[in-house]
Amino acid sequence: MRSDPLRIRLSGRGGQGIILAGTMLAEAAMQDGLYVVQTQSYGPEARLGASKSEVVVASKEIAFPEVLVPDLVLCFSREAYLKFGKQVSPGGVVLLEESILKDIPDAQGQFLPLRRTARELGKELVLNVVGLGALVAITQAVSRESLRSALRHRVKPEFLDLNVDALEAGFRLGESVPSRA
Repeated sequence: MRSDPLRIRLSGRGGQGIILAGTMLAEAAMQDGLYVVQTQSYGPEARLGASKSEVVVASKEIAFPEVLVPDLVLCFSREAYLKFGKQVSPGGVVLLEESILKDIPDAQGQFLPLRRTARELGKELVLNVVGLGALVAITQAVSRESLRSALRHRVKPEFLDLNVDALEAGFRLGESVPSRA
């Protein structure tokens, strides 16, 4: 999946690293020589309410920086799915943390064990990086090496190994999603 421009919406609860994931994706796009716009939104209940980060990646100048209808939505929480996950472009992809299914049995999208994968690595805190790796494996929005570089730039040294493992696990999860080509 690679449209040009590619409009991506990352969403979850405040505190799940949504903004950081969007920032790393945007930084990786710049390293790849692409045009990019990144915006973010979170309510006054920032630590628990729905938050989002939107990234537009393009090979030429971006005329409109907002994501009105995303090509890809990644949702980490029930709240995020209800607020941001139901609108996607025709042929677009919705990636969902698998636990959403138990809260919303009729949720539509590709379910991935993002939280479980993060926990197996030792910390649910890297959920955002696992999801980012899966997203990049699916969309090819940026190169994996640029994303690794952005991760090394943004993550504190004491957490770097854990986050690199999370990114690689996310790549593997994304590779397991059937191609939509």
